[in-house]
Amino acid sequence: MKDWSKYLSLIVFLLALVWAGRGLAYTLQVDKPFKVNVNFREEVRSESWWTFDKPGIDDSYTFVSSKMRFGLGVNTKLVDGFVQFHWTQFFNLPDDAGFGTGDLYYKTNKGPGLWSDPDSSVGYGAISQAWIRLKCPQVEGLSLRGGRFVYNSGLEALPKNPTLKWLRKLRISQRLIGGFEWSRVGRSFDGLQLVYDQPLYNVTVTAVHPTPGGFYLRRDDPTYNGYDVHDVDILAVSATLKDSYIEGLDAQVFYYYYNDDRGLAEDPEIHNVGAHFLYTAEAGPGAFDFLFWGVYQWGTYEGLDHDAYGIAVEAGYKFKDLPWQPWFRVGYWYGSGDDDPNDNDHETFFMMIPTLRIYAFTPFYNLMNTQYVFGQVILKPHKKVLVRSDLHYLQLTE
Repeated sequence: MKDWSKYLSLIVFLLALVWAGRGLAYTLQVDKPFKVNVNFREEVRSESWWTFDKPGIDDSYTFVSSKMRFGLGVNTKLVDGFVQFHWTQFFNLPDDAGFGTGDLYYKTNKGPGLWSDPDSSVGYGAISQAWIRLKCPQVEGLSLRGGRFVYNSGLEALPKNPTLKWLRKLRISQRLIGGFEWSRVGRSFDGLQLVYDQPLYNVTVTAVHPTPGGFYLRRDDPTYNGYDVHDVDILAVSATLKDSYIEGLDAQVFYYYYNDDRGLAEDPEIHNVGAHFLYTAEAGPGAFDFLFWGVYQWGTYEGLDHDAYGIAVEAGYKFKDLPWQPWFRVGYWYGSGDDDPNDNDHETFFMMIPTLRIYAFTPFYNLMNTQYVFGQVILKPHKKVLVRSDLHYLQLTE
């Protein structure tokens, strides 16, 4: 009972931090051409995991984590800058679980320099963002950003329509490149980003190396297990047609290049060409939506010729005048697989460096060598509350 009171007190304290964090999020206007942004965000999460009885490991455990971010930004007519500090703290991580995210966090970070008490807690802080953006006064909408920043494929220019915006954030973005912010650590990218943004379209070129992260706390240490994550090269080029050009329509074509030169067995070098198409329109008591996303890949993987593709097709209907605005959606995903392990071809769809949790709440599957149909129900009981439930039927492609 004594241990539970300690954990209960800890949770109450962390929830108080969440409340305080909301109160500390604000923007201070210093002068018309000069603005300072100060933001603070605290997220507290409790996770409980259960599995079948297995000898030698815990078949259930609960741990608590805190994810704090403090940022300071400056905006002027010609230059923007932003620095963000990130601190992740774990409490009561399992040391003999063998399954679940708690086990991943524990084993990934176990080592000299991190653990003060392996049975209780571990935490670490690092700079998650530090960048400067230069704006070209001669060409409106042209800017160059350099440093460490967050990049999510598919989010280069968000539409104004709220339905299209939701679909872009949760059904298009990060299928191939993402910051994995669902985890208690996340990841950033070091590099450059050139943007030409106009009212009707957007062109973005991003050249980056990923930082460590995901389940590994030390985001400031690019070397993990003897490999340097900065040896991964990523180039992303996208051209977006905004919904201000045709009402209800959002479209993008993209090219991604991925080269992993860390000396691993796979060492993939892969080119990606693809597109997405989103459309929504009023119909009857609500609005329907349609989504298409597809990519074709070629290159090399483990010395084999890589040739693969992935396709997503989805549709839905939202009742706007009913309570909670019920939104029903269905969809199909196909990620290619390899039907012959003995030839010189690698035909399994490759996800590069994605954020899977958006598409699989329980990620015992991914988008590679997988096909599935799904149904989705989305409810909005409050303007700040959204409830989503998915049902998937999964099959291996090969």
